Amino acid sequence: MTPPSLIAPAPHRTSVQDAIVVSADALFTAEGITPVALDRVAVGAQVTPAELREAFPTRQALVVAALQYRHDEWMTALITAEASFEDPRDQILAVFSHLEDCFTDHSYRGCAFINGYGELGRLNPVVAGLAHEHLRQLEQHIAILCAAAEMPAHLAPALTLLIQGAQVEAAIHGNITPARTGRMAAAMLMSVYEAPSLF
Repeated sequence: MTPPSLIAPAPHRTSVQDAIVVSADALFTAEGITPVALDRVAVGAQVTPAELREAFPTRQALVVAALQYRHDEWMTALITAEASFEDPRDQILAVFSHLEDCFTDHSYRGCAFINGYGELGRLNPVVAGLAHEHLRQLEQHIAILCAAAEMPAHLAPALTLLIQGAQVEAAIHGNITPARTGRMAAAMLMSVYEAPSLF
């Protein structure tokens, strides 16, 4: 069953829970979920192991919270990047500009949901459900932009594939080229559906 945390707004968290989630997100992103000892998460959050266990009684509860946090951060960053443009076509291309900014960070390790699914998803239905829901929401977001640009809805899955593929390649190659290639491919794909004439 897919946890509702990625569907509903993020739940209110205490300052201790926030610190733990941010620490877990950083460690899980850098090293993967399985290798990270929870004591290290506690150290990063500057809390005791007992405080961590009180805030998140199980490792899975912390993994879910960290992935929810990553989803919220990702979607907020996309919306912020898009806000500089009025044309929905430019807003779609702004996603790739945002990716390029992400890829310039040498600590970039790829999409947390793709990585999490690759590591745990085949054995952990909760992580698989979170990855599915993250991708579904991204695709829905792109579909809304496609509709605003008067482009067909079936472009959204193709554009989402370019977004996700760019993240995988950037994580492997360690450079920004996949963002630029994805942007070029997205622009070419959208050019098939020219903006309607105002005259």
